[in-house]
Amino acid sequence: MEVLFGLLLFCSILILSVFYVFLQHFVSKYPADEIYKNVFIGSVDLSGMTTEEAEGAMEKRLDDGRQTTVTMQVGKKEETASLEELGLGYRDIKKQVRSAFDYGKAGSLWKRFWQLKELSKEKKVFKENYVLSKKQVKKLMDERIVPLAHHAQNATMERKGRKFTIIKEKQGKTVDIDKSTSAILKHLNSGWDLTDFSLKMVQKKDEPTVRAEDLKTVKDKLGSYSTDAGGGERLQNLKTGVEKLNGTVLAPGEEISVHDATAPYDKEHGYVAAGSYENGKVVETYGGGICQVSTTLYNAVLYAELEVTERYPHSMLVAYIDPSRDAAIAGDVKDFKFKNSYDTPVYIEGGIDEDGQLKFTIYGKDTRKKGRTVEYESEVTATEEYGRTYKEDRDAPLGSMKYEGSPHTGKTARLWKIVKKDGKEVSRDVINNSTYQKSNEIIMVGTACDNGAASGIVSGAIATQDGTKINAAISKARAME
Repeated sequence: MEVLFGLLLFCSILILSVFYVFLQHFVSKYPADEIYKNVFIGSVDLSGMTTEEAEGAMEKRLDDGRQTTVTMQVGKKEETASLEELGLGYRDIKKQVRSAFDYGKAGSLWKRFWQLKELSKEKKVFKENYVLSKKQVKKLMDERIVPLAHHAQNATMERKGRKFTIIKEKQGKTVDIDKSTSAILKHLNSGWDLTDFSLKMVQKKDEPTVRAEDLKTVKDKLGSYSTDAGGGERLQNLKTGVEKLNGTVLAPGEEISVHDATAPYDKEHGYVAAGSYENGKVVETYGGGICQVSTTLYNAVLYAELEVTERYPHSMLVAYIDPSRDAAIAGDVKDFKFKNSYDTPVYIEGGIDEDGQLKFTIYGKDTRKKGRTVEYESEVTATEEYGRTYKEDRDAPLGSMKYEGSPHTGKTARLWKIVKKDGKEVSRDVINNSTYQKSNEIIMVGTACDNGAASGIVSGAIATQDGTKINAAISKARAME
């Protein structure tokens, strides 16, 4: 009996050994440094490739895919974007390629044997795993897709005479960016063949943030301010800017950018060319004068005691307001922003009256204590007088002088907020500090003359920036003509 058992054990070991040798011989016939035949990622055949070659092939496919487009539909409206704009990429392509490379090479001999046997009959396809850039998707959808929806409309109001008329809010829909992105990814990762496609964007309810009931609280004047609008071309820009802000309703906690509310500054949007500051100089630009709109509103905001979140002074002093009471607008560099810090909505009224006064008034529900008042005081802390800068004009007659530029005194200033209770001062705080550059008077001195020596004398004197020497040089040069 023991002999028989031993014989059976020997035979079993022998068979297993032979089978093991057979498996080793079978798998050893396959190259160890390349992906086996019939292994795919998506529709890309990686047969015989190294990992580097496979990664290159997948990147090539990704580049092709980025050129295709998706048409995003919102109701009856649609916008098309390339997948490159949406930031198409792979989720860890190196890991995907490694899995493809290891297929038939990793695990037990038995597992490898069956994997290789399967490859001789059919493909092994690893799924592509596409991703989109969350940042790029959000930016594109916010700019081009979300505006296609029929959004909720906040309740608004108009003030005629001394009465407010309230226009009721409307329900709406907006694009659900997260769910819409998931829908795009589902299409991409479900056998997408690199062709253009269309998808309906997922929408969700869009609730108004200001309701008619909320606006019933808007009855009190919170703060107002006016400046002299003056005349000329800039008056048109003041009117246009004020009109874009007039009637604005801010919900509690809502912030407004005066630049965004009044831009773009071009002819198509009601603006004309007028004087404005640019790099310390007065130049003609479309929308010149818009800073007076923001400055007047800034002071109304101060008296209403709303929260100022961004404010900048002009590069140089302006004539229509005291130092540190201005609020400059300059493209994407300077903006005036403020937030409704009340628990109820506020309404902004703006206009230019028959007396030429540009005025903003802010209405809401005044919750400040009775007898409490605020005042603002501008204090100049330093002054730098402007000087003269002489520049050579080689095309103007010898010794001629032409005054150019807009001379300004330089100043530093600060603005004090003074709170009083029943007429008695209870606090005094600095709320901003401002620096204004000086701008020298520019005198263009002509040096055009047939006598080169005479021109050289005046040119040399200009280099000294000494007025006395320049005048003396001009007299001497003219005597040489």
